Formats: sequence, C-alpha cells, structure tokens
Amino acid sequence: MKKMTYVLFILAVFLSPLILSCSSDNDVNPIYDLRTLSRVSEEFGTTTKNQSFRSTPRKPRVPILARSDQDITPGNLSAFKQTSTTSKETYTYEYDYSTHLYWTKATGTDALGNIVATATQTLDYLGFPSRRMWYDGEGNFDNAYDYTYHSTLYLRTSTICYIDDPTDNPDARRYYEDSITWNNDGVQASSTGIEYDSNGIKIYEYKWRSTILKNALRGAGGFGYYEDYKEYEEGLLTYQEKLTFDSDGYPQTYEDTNGDGTYEETGYTEITKTVEGYLESVIWVEDSTGDQTWKTTFAYDKAGLLKSFNGYEVVGGEFVLDSITTVVWYENPVNGPTGGLMISFASDEAGKPSGAYETVDWAVAQMIHHYYAAIGEEASRITDSLEKTRLQ
Repeated sequence: MKKMTYVLFILAVFLSPLILSCSSDNDVNPIYDLRTLSRVSEEFGTTTKNQSFRSTPRKPRVPILARSDQDITPGNLSAFKQTSTTSKETYTYEYDYSTHLYWTKATGTDALGNIVATATQTLDYLGFPSRRMWYDGEGNFDNAYDYTYHSTLYLRTSTICYIDDPTDNPDARRYYEDSITWNNDGVQASSTGIEYDSNGIKIYEYKWRSTILKNALRGAGGFGYYEDYKEYEEGLLTYQEKLTFDSDGYPQTYEDTNGDGTYEETGYTEITKTVEGYLESVIWVEDSTGDQTWKTTFAYDKAGLLKSFNGYEVVGGEFVLDSITTVVWYENPVNGPTGGLMISFASDEAGKPSGAYETVDWAVAQMIHHYYAAIGEEASRITDSLEKTRLQ
C-alpha cells in the first residue's frame, strides 16, 4: 500500500505541471467561433431559389478558371417552395451544449408564424454533424444530408445529399455528393463531386484543384481548374476533360474527348508567375495548330489574396478582354477555425459589378448576405443572428 501511494505521488509530481500547462495554454489562447442562433431569409419580388440544392456547376468547353463549389451554409434552409414572389422565413436553431458549434434542431416559420420546415441534426461524439434531416411544415420528408468533418480543422470534408429518406434505406437516391481536401492551414486544396438525376443515374463528376493555395483564406474556398471532368447522358460518358499540373500546382497540359476514349483536342499552357511565385497568367495553346486560345491574368492585394482575374479570348490573332471577375474575402470576426468567406462577381475594371452580385456584412453578433440583381436592386437577404462560442 505504501509503495502504491509513493507511485501515485511521483506521478502526480510529474503530471501536475503538464496538466497546469495545458489548462494555462487554453486560458491564454482560447479558441472561439460563431454559431447561428436564428436566420431570417427575405425575398424582394424575385423568385426564390431552392436553398437546399446547389446548381450544377456545368463546365465550359475550354479549361478556364473555375470557382470551388462553395456552399457556405449547406442545408440550413429547407426546400420549401414559395408561393409568392415576396416572402420572409425565419429559422431558429437549438443546441444541446454551450460549447457546440452545430445545432441539433431547427424550425422554420413564414411571415404569419406558420411552421414551414423542421429539421433534426445528429452530431458525432466530437460534436460535428453527421446527418441532417429536413421536413416540410406537415412533417413530410424533404431532404437529408450526411456529413464528415476534419476534427482538428473544424472544416467539412464530405457531403451526401439525399432525395429519399436514407433512414434504414441503403438504396436511397442521392442528389449529389462531394468531398473536400484542406491543407494544414485550412485552405481548400481540392475537391471532388458527383451529381445524379432523379433516377439516381450519374450526370457528371469532377475533380477540382486549387491554384491559389497561397492566395485564399482559411475555409473560404478558392479558384482553380478541373483536373478531371466527366459528363454523362443516360449513364454513358459523353464528354471528358483531363488536366495535368506542374510541380507548383499550376495547370500544364489538357486533353478532352467526346466519350469514345480518343482525345480529340490536346494542348498545353504558357505560365508566368509573380516575384512571390503566385500565378500571374495562363495561356492555353492547342497542340495541333500551336494557336493560343484563351488567356487568364491574375491580380492580388497587399496581403497576397486573389483580388481579381481577367479572361481574354483570341480575335484576329490578338487577345481581347472578354470578362473581369472581382473577388472579395471576408475574415472571420473572431478568427474562428471555420474560417472566412469568399464572394466573386463579374465586374468592370474598377471592380464595379456588371450583373448580379453579393455583399456581406459580418460582425460578431450578426452576418447579413445581400443579393442584388443589379446595382441598387436588392433581390434577397439572409440575416443570421450569431453567438460567440468558446470551443477550447
């Protein structure tokens, strides 16, 4: 008994500084993030888009820069279908624990207080979502999502969206599925995706790769190129495009086919880089003719974040400006591990929107997404009431 007491005493002497150190570290460097307490979704005279289901990122027939398939709040709104062009919905979220970043129950009501949607969300043992189930106002199944998360980065790594109720149903039809890879800094490095038709037959699939790993915010998505892209009709491959990348992760060669296995067009890139090693320009060149077909140039802000990029087509043997895309980054107000946001829109050379666009007002207590059909014409708005939450 004395020997056991002595051993426990020795362990206490050695472990106490470690325990105190860990506690002290958490007190000195606590980790916070923001969780949503409620959400108000408003439409101003425009047709409501289905917020639960994303649009298919159909790819053009030239390897131009593509945005990662970012979905800031996947499934937070139900697939409730509006009956008027002006509407307002309010969603409230419930949490099991004060330290949880993710809700377990949600209720959606219309402007009259009628329940239009409810949801339950199952969390894993670490507090990350594993399954989310949405129901309409009458309790009928609407759609469902399965998720996985990176436990230390606090970032989503995969999603499966179901058309059918997946409960005890391994054959439930899927609408889409995707996976995301993040680097150690929480910047999106790559992603994959598959989308299906209403019969569960594959429509397209892709592998996407970022070319702005040094020029993006944590958790905010990015821009890059499809490393592999396939389209299907009635289950048969009708188009495929493949790209290779150099040692810096920038596009190098491409080839495409109409599905017969023979690549009909092949080409390569001419790349320039900034003094910092960032991608400065990409010119696509056809192998068969040596003709330059498309050019993209990039601009960065003082912090090295992507600021804008221009697309040029070839007219009469000369590059002619075809499009300008402005990119805006929003940092997490509490520097939380879930990271920031990125929006992008077509603009003029001064960065003024030339079509539909979005802006974000983000503070500790509130986030507002404004969606405009044109300058000064707000079409919809999503307002989140937020709460600062200590995670560690």
